[in-house]
Amino acid sequence: MSNALGLLAFVVYVAAIVGFAAGMTWLVVRLTPSRKPEKSAGS
Repeated sequence: MSNALGLLAFVVYVAAIVGFAAGMTWLVVRLTPSRKPEKSAGS
């Protein structure tokens, strides 16, 4: 039973790290101003 709980804890830990990284990425994308693409003179 201890093995199963350890494995479950590891899966929760990995999911928390991935969720935190996704949240930080979303926050940075939201907070940083986006650059508008410059129109080329040829078109």
